[in-house]
Amino acid sequence: MKYLFKSKLPLAIIAVVLVGCNSKPTAEEVLRKSYQKCQSIQGGHYKMEERMKYMSDNDTTHYRYVCDFKKLPDDTVYYRAFAMFEEDLKSEHSRHFLYTGNEFVSFVDSTGTIMPCDPWAADIIATRHNRTFYSVLTHISSYPLPNEERLADSTYSYILSETRLDGKPCYLVDILAPADKEPDSIFGMMTIRQETYFWIDKKDYLPIQFATAFDVVEQQDTLYQYKECKLLSFDPNVDESKLTLESVPENVVLKDYQPYKEPEPLAEGSPAPDWSLPTLAGDTISLADLKGKVVLLDFFYKSCAPCCAAMPVLQSLYDKYKDKGFVMLGVDPIDDPIEDEMADFLAKRGINYTILFSERELAETYHVSGYPTLYFLDGEGKIAKMHVGYGKGMEEELEADLVKLLENK
Repeated sequence: MKYLFKSKLPLAIIAVVLVGCNSKPTAEEVLRKSYQKCQSIQGGHYKMEERMKYMSDNDTTHYRYVCDFKKLPDDTVYYRAFAMFEEDLKSEHSRHFLYTGNEFVSFVDSTGTIMPCDPWAADIIATRHNRTFYSVLTHISSYPLPNEERLADSTYSYILSETRLDGKPCYLVDILAPADKEPDSIFGMMTIRQETYFWIDKKDYLPIQFATAFDVVEQQDTLYQYKECKLLSFDPNVDESKLTLESVPENVVLKDYQPYKEPEPLAEGSPAPDWSLPTLAGDTISLADLKGKVVLLDFFYKSCAPCCAAMPVLQSLYDKYKDKGFVMLGVDPIDDPIEDEMADFLAKRGINYTILFSERELAETYHVSGYPTLYFLDGEGKIAKMHVGYGKGMEEELEADLVKLLENK
């Protein structure tokens, strides 16, 4: 028997209804539904992988995370309780982290540290950027998914397409942020492209992958950074027993947290620790070779933004005073001269003062606790002055110190 549907509606109206049912949503509508989906999630268990290329690095990191979490809207430290297992898939190193809302615990194998929020909340907050989460699920604002305020900002562009990820039909949303109009006033960096991508499951609007990409101009160099977080699995059920101190294995010995104590600067007037270090060209320079010269040692590394911001100032000092008994030396205890392409890095910044490469122990010997750290040495090889960090106006201070040392040489 055949069944025939006979509509009483005009054909034109039926066509409109059918078109409406199959109409493609806008990128903003997809993002709005995905945001609402993530905001409705209060906790759960997930596995994710993260790949990241930092601006100044050529290599890509690769981590896997297993995490249980529960959102804590009233918490001001992490805004979530969590138990996380972090695995570096390249080095095969792993760590465990636990935040209960009252304590933060970290441990490797059978030893670890416990930090009660009272009195160490500020110290916990200062290091929380080191923890990586699948943030659209765990962040209180589902970052980096845009909220209504961001969606209303007309300076952002949205492109919607459809794709498949691991066999799942997905919406792919590309968000293009406005580029910087001028370099920032602190580090002289300017973002010329910032894009965020979301792979959103068409079935339930859960974002199963997101990525961010940046192109940044730093002096004469264009740097690229990329980060991708992929959700491997997710269960919205919360096992709160994993979010307590009792979940720490019995064989793990937890020691009370001891705050880091910065070393005192090397005393002015004391002899500078001796060294003999290779240059980028393969030569060797020793501290003893510089007798009678005023020396500025700049402890730096290439992916340190304040270090890079200071380099043009140091180059300017070198150009101005190199013929007056001044030696400018950069000391890099972090980077590999070949693998990190230091010659190209320096050339793009117009740096032609001498760069030395050391082990990290030399930085410890010079009591380096932050970068950049700059030491002036007088003509007798003694510590004359120390500066830590870089900020606007520091060039005048450095030049005044240098002029005074040259006059007393």
